[in-house]
Amino acid sequence: MWATALSVLPKLKIPKGSISLKLSPLYRRIIHAVTIWIYKPKYIGFENVPAEGPAILIANHVSYVDGPIIDAGCKRPVRYLIDQDIYNFPVVHYMMSLNRSIPIAYNRKSVEKAFDEISAGLRAGDIVCLFPEGFLTYTGSLGRFRPGIEWITRRDPDVPVIPIAISGLWGSILSRKYLKARFPFWPRQLRRRKVTVICGPAIPAEKVTVNYLQEVVMKLKYSIGDR
Repeated sequence: MWATALSVLPKLKIPKGSISLKLSPLYRRIIHAVTIWIYKPKYIGFENVPAEGPAILIANHVSYVDGPIIDAGCKRPVRYLIDQDIYNFPVVHYMMSLNRSIPIAYNRKSVEKAFDEISAGLRAGDIVCLFPEGFLTYTGSLGRFRPGIEWITRRDPDVPVIPIAISGLWGSILSRKYLKARFPFWPRQLRRRKVTVICGPAIPAEKVTVNYLQEVVMKLKYSIGDR
C-alpha cells in the first residue's frame, strides 16, 4: 500500500559536496529526536558498541523502524544493509543515501556488490548493521538466520560482531502483524508501547556461525521478556 503511494513521488537527489556532509548530522539528530519522542525506547548494554573502529551489528527484524530505533541508541553513525526495493522508494531513498545505507537485491551481482561495499566500509572503520533473517517477521518470532552473515564475517574476521535484540514493536503499525487486515496501518492501541533494545557483548570470531548468532539473539530477546 505504502509502496504504491510512494512510487508516484519524484525521487529526491542528494546535493553533492559539503552541503550533503552538513545535512547528514542534522538529519540524524532530527530522526533520533523523533524516534525517541514517539517510542521512548529503553536501551540496555549499548556501551558494547565500540566508540571507534569497525563493527558489525546484527539484530532481529520486527518492524520498518528497527533501523531508526537502533540508530538512536548509538553514538556513532550506523550504515544498514537494506532491501533494494525499499532503498529505491522516493524520500526513503534520499534518507538512506544520506545514511550511506547499502542496497541489496536477490541476485548474485547485487549480493556480490553489497558484500564488497560492506567489506570496504568495515575496512574504513564503519559500523554496519545487518538483519540476518533477511525479512521482516510475519509472526513476531525470530526467523531463521541466513548464511550470508557467515560469508560477510569471514571476509573480515577481526571485526567484532555485536548482537542486538528489539522488543515491543510487534503489533505496531509498522510491523506485519496486521498485514492482512482491512486497515493494516491503523493503530490498534493508543497506549505507548514499551520498546526495549538490548545489546550484548561482542561475539568471538571463532564462534561466529549462523546457529550461534541466532541463539545469542534469541537469548537476548528472552532476557527482556520477549517470547
